[in-house]
Amino acid sequence: MKSKKSPYPKWVNEYRKPGTEIRKIGDKFYVYSVTAYYDAERKKGRKKTGPYLGRITQQDGFIEAISRKVPKAYTAVNIQNLSTKDYGLWAFISDGCKDITDGLKQYFPQQWEWIVVALYCRLVHTSPLKNMSYYYKRSYQSEVFDISVNSKTMTTLIKDLGSNREPIIQYMRQLSGDKNLILMDATSIVSYSENLTGVEQGLTKYKSFEPLYNLLYFYCPDNYMPAYYRLFNGNIKDVKMITMALQESGYKEAMIIADKGFYSMANLELLESEGLKYIIPLKRDSTLIKKNRYKKITSTTHNFLFDERVIYHDNYKVNKNRSVYLFIDEAMMIKEKRDYIHRMRKHPQNYSEQDFTDQLPYFGSFAVITNQIEEPEKVFLNYKSRCGVDVLFDGVKNILGNDYTYMQNDEALEGWMFINHLALQVHHKIFALLKQRGLVSKYSIRDFINFLSDIRKVKVNNQWLLEPMIDKQKKLVESIGITIP
Repeated sequence: MKSKKSPYPKWVNEYRKPGTEIRKIGDKFYVYSVTAYYDAERKKGRKKTGPYLGRITQQDGFIEAISRKVPKAYTAVNIQNLSTKDYGLWAFISDGCKDITDGLKQYFPQQWEWIVVALYCRLVHTSPLKNMSYYYKRSYQSEVFDISVNSKTMTTLIKDLGSNREPIIQYMRQLSGDKNLILMDATSIVSYSENLTGVEQGLTKYKSFEPLYNLLYFYCPDNYMPAYYRLFNGNIKDVKMITMALQESGYKEAMIIADKGFYSMANLELLESEGLKYIIPLKRDSTLIKKNRYKKITSTTHNFLFDERVIYHDNYKVNKNRSVYLFIDEAMMIKEKRDYIHRMRKHPQNYSEQDFTDQLPYFGSFAVITNQIEEPEKVFLNYKSRCGVDVLFDGVKNILGNDYTYMQNDEALEGWMFINHLALQVHHKIFALLKQRGLVSKYSIRDFINFLSDIRKVKVNNQWLLEPMIDKQKKLVESIGITIP
């Protein structure tokens, strides 16, 4: 019996191997595996087409499919034997955050290595305790530290940390130094855990009553370093928290700089009864603001420069102890005017020319109330020093995630919060570095973390060598001016 003549060119057949078949699609020739089998039902031989193997060209012959070049793993990889480890961000922490790691060595001499591992896992992976062993083994930390990291040891760690707050306070005092100005922020965190005694029914910012506890933060104004935190029961008010926190933190003669949500007459009276100094912003519709004074403010010589912008100012007493300071930022005034005109054009039914005229004196304005008599420029600078806090406090919530709701007791929650506090301090250092280099608009904090953590070391001939960086990593490292040793 004569064999069937191939319909394909001779050069195609030359590259065809046994157990394969050729398929022509368009003007290209593709190779598939094929097997023969006997069909008992039909009582004859049949063929079964298998996976795609590659293609044949006249110039290059058989070209293997890319999918065939990488063999699939058929057994689980033992992470202990990996010869490549995440390195870049760990190098940044060990070299660029020595004030943090040295403080941990000093106040937690028996625990500091586990603490550093936990802060790394939280910062990079927002990892719960149960996954820290996995990330630790993937990191170059596991080549530096000779410690056992697993769910049991990390759970014991946070309980031990939370059972003794004294070294935590000492660490925070040592790192923050002696400051007389405090940027304050507070938030309520909802938790439905039945094991936390500090959880109380309280009013959230959404005006609903939920089981919650309060988290208070102090920041240093010169560098926004998260300096101090404390957890409070959900039913304790802000002013009471501040008083207790100041006593514990060791701050003396401190001035509290709060946000707009903090202002109320009751809060002012409580602050003053505790002998606390404050600067608190007022909402634009506050009755304490004498709006007619805004109409004259830009035509006076009462001004100074801030960041190459003209700032106009005025101030007056509202009683024996309190003064209101009015400011108009010229650059902000221009921006708000422009934005309002855009809204008038897009939504004329909601924004009229008369409204624009009425708002003219108030564009770019803001006001603060304080119980300290200072030069307007100093009051302005003190208040402006908290502008970076909102960015960083968002970091608190991002780093905390939802894991706090699973803490089994108060000690575990306290220890867990300390780990997150440390991660936030590194988070802040990254922000400060990006800001210093003028890179905040180009790189986010998460970009920095991801790019650096993906810089790896590879083990070659029993030596750990730095893997070549990709372009994005090189540009970031060069822009910031750091080295990855």
